[in-house]
Order: sequence, then C-alpha cells, then structure tokens
Amino acid sequence: MRTPSPLLLAFSLSISLFATPTLAQRVTDTKTNPKQNPKTYTTTVLILGAGMTGITAAGSLANELNITDFLILEARNEIGGRMQNTKIGSTTIELGANWIQSLGTNPIWALAQKYHVKNTPSIWSDIDYFTGDGWEGPGGRLQEAMDRFGEQVFHKASIEAGRREQLGLPDLSMRAGLRLAGWTPLTSEEFTAEYFYHDWEMGETPVESGFIGTINSHNETFIESGSDENNLCVDPRGFKQIIVGQAAEIDGFDGKLHLNEVVETIEYNGQGVTVTTKDGAIVYAKYALCTFSLGVLQHDDVKFVPPLPEWKQEAYAQGHMSTYTKIFAKFPHKFWNSTQFTVYADPDERGYWPVWQSLDEEGFAPGSHVYFATLTSDQAYRAERKTNAEVQAEFMSVLRDMYGPDIPDPIEFKFPRWTLDPLFRGSFSAWGAGVTQKQQDDMREAIGGSSNSDLEKRLFFAGEHTSRNWFGYLQGAYWEGRMAAHNLADCLLRKCVEQPSTAFVKRWAMDSQESKSGKQGPQVPRRKRRRMWA
Repeated sequence: MRTPSPLLLAFSLSISLFATPTLAQRVTDTKTNPKQNPKTYTTTVLILGAGMTGITAAGSLANELNITDFLILEARNEIGGRMQNTKIGSTTIELGANWIQSLGTNPIWALAQKYHVKNTPSIWSDIDYFTGDGWEGPGGRLQEAMDRFGEQVFHKASIEAGRREQLGLPDLSMRAGLRLAGWTPLTSEEFTAEYFYHDWEMGETPVESGFIGTINSHNETFIESGSDENNLCVDPRGFKQIIVGQAAEIDGFDGKLHLNEVVETIEYNGQGVTVTTKDGAIVYAKYALCTFSLGVLQHDDVKFVPPLPEWKQEAYAQGHMSTYTKIFAKFPHKFWNSTQFTVYADPDERGYWPVWQSLDEEGFAPGSHVYFATLTSDQAYRAERKTNAEVQAEFMSVLRDMYGPDIPDPIEFKFPRWTLDPLFRGSFSAWGAGVTQKQQDDMREAIGGSSNSDLEKRLFFAGEHTSRNWFGYLQGAYWEGRMAAHNLADCLLRKCVEQPSTAFVKRWAMDSQESKSGKQGPQVPRRKRRRMWA
C-alpha cells in the first residue's frame, strides 16, 4: 500500500492541530466564504473533457438518470474534443473524425440523422491508381494487389482470428496473422494495398497492431452492425454538430460548462476528487469522470495525486495511440481525375503519401478545388516535426510526380499536429500487439480509496480507448460515455449496486449481446449476431 501524499491527506479526518481540512470542510468554507477563491466550485459530479464521451455522459446523467448537479471542464474554447473542423477557403474540412463508419445499428448514424448532419457515401471502387511509373489506371498491378487483399486475404485472416479466439490461443500481431493468411508483401503495390486496408484504418502498421483485437473491431463495426458502409461528413457546420446537438438537450448546459480550463492536477481518494486547473480554478467533487485521451494519460501533462496505481499505469503504457494526419490543400483549379480516392504506390518507401481524397466531387464540395492526403504512424510523426513549408514542398513533389511538373501551387495549405498537441497526444487508439483484455479493462477501472472497495471508487475513466468493440471509433466513445454515467450513478445513488438500465447499456457497450427494445437515446434497430468467421 502506498503512503498517502500530503495532498491526499487533505481529504482525511484531522489527525493533528495542523492537519489539512477534509473535502467536506473545504466545500463548506468555499460556500461560506466565496471570496476565498472566486474560481472555486463544488459539485456532485465533475466531467473532465467535452468531447463525444464527456457530452454523452453528461446527457445520460441529466436526461436518463436525473442527476443534474454536475460541471464539465473543457480545455479548449469549444466543445467537440477531437471532432474539430475549420475552413480552407469557404469549404469546411474535418481535422479529426470524418466518417460515420458503418450505418446500421451505429448510434453515430442515428445522431447524424437526428441532427441533420449532411454526409455522403464513400464509394471504395471509385479509385484512381498511380505507381512510381505514373498513372496506372484500373486493371494494373496496384488494383490487383488491392483486390486480392480486400477480397481474399482479409477474409482468410478473419477466419484465422476467429479460430484462435474460440480455441483460446494466444493473440498475435496483425503481421503474423496476415502471414498465416498467405500474405507476404514484397512489392510496392502489395505494401500499398496492405496500407490502404490496414494502416489507413488503424493508424498504425500491422507489426504494431494486435491480430484478434483488430479483427474483432472490424467484425463488430462493419459486420454485426448490419452495414459495411462509410459516409463522409460534408456538413458546413462540422461533424461535431452531433455533440453540439446532444449538449443542447441538457437543461442549463451553458451554466455547467467551463471552457478554457486546462487541468493540471487530479487529487483523489475514497471521499472525493479535487481538480486544479492551470489558471488556478479548483473544483471539489464527490465523483469525477476523466475522459482524457489515451495519449494524454500516457504522458505527464496531468498530475495524479496519489500517482495512478501501477496496474493502471501499466495498462496505459501498453496501449497504442495512433496518429492519423489529414493534410489539406486548396488549388486555383482542379487538375486531378474525378474519383473520390487516389492511391499512390511509392516505389521506395512504404506509407509515403499513399492515399489521397478529392472534395471537389458531386455530393462533397464541388468547385472547392480541395485535395487532401493522409499520413499515419511514423510518416505522420515526421510531418508534424517539419514546418508547413517543408510539408507543402513534399506534398507538391509527390503530386508533380503523379500529375506532371506544371500543376499549380496551392492557394491554401492546412494540417493539424495531433501528437504534439498536449490536449490529445494523438488521434485515436488502436488494439496494440500484446495488449490483453484485462489491460484494457484496467484502463476503464475506477479508483479511489486504498481499500479497493467499490464504495470508495470516486474517479472514473472512459473514452474510445476503453471500448472493447469500437476502440478508435466514435461509437466506442459514445457507448463508453453512457456506460460510465450509469456506473457512476449506481455508486452515487445505490451504493454501487448495478441497476437493470446499467446492465442494458453494458450489453451494448461491452458484452456485444443482442439488445432489447425500449432503450433511451438514439433509437437503433436490434442487432443480429453474424460472426465473420462463422
């Protein structure tokens, strides 16, 4: 057992004439003497972060569980978390989450419909092909490699992953799983096909990704949901409208939200949680929900007092935070072919500017002259550390290899630096090779006092990285937010006795069992079990 730090003892009963006041005493002092600190607050529940998980949790507390005494601290000047948009010219571009990935039973699809978020289907066959020799077009080696991976190799790998899981065999890396499916890439075309189907989805290489976990996520997202469709958000208001819409349904939301509050310290024990921000605000809460990204929890940007338990630190250290960087350019005119996607197989380097997308197409932003590329993993990290001018020069060098030396320079050029941003430290999580289910459960596990009693658990954790089925996806963030709200409410109101409504949400968020009708929140149809490997 760790010896409580001096700060932690601030929550304890006085043991000497000079002991620090308890949490209850400090709350009372604040109420009776508000001038003590004009930015000191007390609340029953404190939510840290106003992204998809935080706002969904807030909506569940207020509208499902009748818990209205809560505050939300958000470091940025608006809600949305990693759902961020900006303008390039007059066109709205999404820097973070962009797709509704699978329709069917996906609650993000239900929210997009509810809040009238404009979106357009991505047509995966609408691809232009380039290699180091220039334009290849359909029917060449690159398309052959992509068709073989997408139609044969991945299916074989899925069957093998299911077999291993059912037999209780150890997990492997995705690279090993692909080898077992007969895939041993040697050519630039084969490496690019692999990138298109794996790296571009997971944000990391097959060597880094776990085999069973990655296949399971694909299965849950695109098979058991009843839909393998992907719709790209093209709403001028931004994709975060599905978060803004949920927030608008919470009575008194503006009074509960505190923007521009960067959390510096989280102090916790079996009686409550105290949070201090960089500009001196202090919040005392009976319970808190931390929705920070896995990347933030892997760094020292926030100090926990006492330090997180070793088992939780290990879980975060083992987790994988991917970086998925979209690099946008607006040109004076369109010089590329009219397809949704362009795939480029660099002859020398795997993952070097391989996937491009045009927004200047019907259903997207016709006439925008916007073209963008995506980099992931090491290529994304490398770009983040370059200047905009250096990245633009590289961007244009590849385009001129593809389209010729006479194409124009861009009028405008923009991209985010997710890994370098201390509020995020990456784009989304992936199931890393070697990660166990227990480690992921430990990422979610609530903590508090030293007795490990459920009644002393006061600091809860949730985010897309804690989702077993949909890590890295918005629907994972949504379900984890709802589940965290229900788990917290059970402890707050019923001494941590699980209620039927909590069990219902857990079935959707964790157990992947068939749903019952009558749920609250976005109405989605009943899910059918359809194992890819059955």
